Amino acid sequence: MQIEQSSAQLKRNYFWNTLASAMNALSSALFVLVIARVLGVYEAGLFSIAFALSQQFQVIGHFEIRSFQATDTGERFSFAAYLGARYFSCLIMLLCVAGYTFCDNGFTGEAITVALIVIMKVFDAFEDVFHGMFQQHGRLDLAGRAFFFRLLAQLAVFCLCAVCTGNLTVSCLAACIVSFAVFFFANIPYARRFAAPVPSFALRPMAGIFWACLPLFVGSFLLVYLTNAPRYAIDLYLSREAQAVYAILFMPSLVINLLSGFVFKPLLTEMAVTFTQRNLTRFRSIVGKGIFSVTAAAAVTLIVARLWGVELLGALYGTDLGRYRAELLILLLGGLFNALGIIFYYAIVTMRRQKYIFPVYAAAAAFAYFFRGIVKSRGMFGAAVLYDASMLIVFLLFFVIASFGLAHSARRAQIT
Repeated sequence: MQIEQSSAQLKRNYFWNTLASAMNALSSALFVLVIARVLGVYEAGLFSIAFALSQQFQVIGHFEIRSFQATDTGERFSFAAYLGARYFSCLIMLLCVAGYTFCDNGFTGEAITVALIVIMKVFDAFEDVFHGMFQQHGRLDLAGRAFFFRLLAQLAVFCLCAVCTGNLTVSCLAACIVSFAVFFFANIPYARRFAAPVPSFALRPMAGIFWACLPLFVGSFLLVYLTNAPRYAIDLYLSREAQAVYAILFMPSLVINLLSGFVFKPLLTEMAVTFTQRNLTRFRSIVGKGIFSVTAAAAVTLIVARLWGVELLGALYGTDLGRYRAELLILLLGGLFNALGIIFYYAIVTMRRQKYIFPVYAAAAAFAYFFRGIVKSRGMFGAAVLYDASMLIVFLLFFVIASFGLAHSARRAQIT
């Protein structure tokens, strides 16, 4: 397999991947902003919980195959096998969506709206198999460009329909249609340069792909549940309006992850190299830079939020948030815990101790599930505390695992 690795190509890869990642991170905030301003707070709350569910179901569609596919430079499995596996996983995703929305909630207009919002994420899941192939061949720019323009077109059409029709269901349907069109024209012609976009449903390769990705899938599913646990609790105990308020208050915490990601992710390759070379001093320095970057981003965001946060968000979203200043600051602190946990997650994977990741997510998810009653008793404040506590558990456990792993590596380096 020939992979383009020129300096110009690497720059294109980085540019489009960064642009697509930023668009993906900000898209939910933009959707909620438009819905709250144009359609109302209730509809914003409905979209918020549906979007959280779409992230949960999307993990089923992805099945975390992308990371395995992108690193399959020896082509252990053909693209036809990966495509067949993705057809199957997306079918299971759609069946789960239908089961949740219609069997549990009936064939109502609200259920149809929720289903359409989740279906928008089906395109993300299916498109991802083509992007894995592009990345496998060193053309991450093609993946980033297609993803960016599809999300942009989806958002633009949704906003236009929301303004023109004032109907959330119609807007979601239009967004799904344009998503399909852009997916096809932005991916299929380029995919044909590398392989025919024809799936294979041979049982042995598909079973091999799913078995190899099963641990990654379970861990990712738990992580998404963990992140969205407060939203699920709000949906269970509080109102749609409360759901919208939580979504608005949660948005600034994404800034911490976004800013820190731009600083830390370019250092990941160097981190892996330094650990392989047993340069543990440099390895600690890189981790320290990551900690500093997320802490600095959190400090700036917390200061701004403390002074003007609820006023700015309230004006932007057209919602009175004056009594939620404490909840905003608590959620921002949780964003810091989440970002720190991600840094130590990468450190653990670099040290090849990823077998400990699943128990950490499982423990934190169990905590979030069994203590979700705090949302019923303390309302929005309880939701913010539940998020913080869950993220703090992940961060502290990852910190302990990484510390023991680094100490073990130091002892081995002294022996040899």
